[in-house]
Amino acid sequence: MITVGDIVELLQTNQRNRQLRKQEGKHIWKVIKVDRPQCMAGELGFLIEAQKDPEHTRWVPESDITVLEYKENTR
Repeated sequence: MITVGDIVELLQTNQRNRQLRKQEGKHIWKVIKVDRPQCMAGELGFLIEAQKDPEHTRWVPESDITVLEYKENTR
């Protein structure tokens, strides 16, 4: 289960994700919120923040990310 504080990798599941990874080098992200926002049509989504640029956040479904490090292991 993905939780707030986990470090995740953005997968290449769509064109925007591939662009973020290739052109901007934003592979590693941190989960900052788990919710069912309107932009995800009521489905479970994860608000992630780029480790490379903390100003950049985006909502993604679980299928777009994979856990690299659980919050319990980041301390």
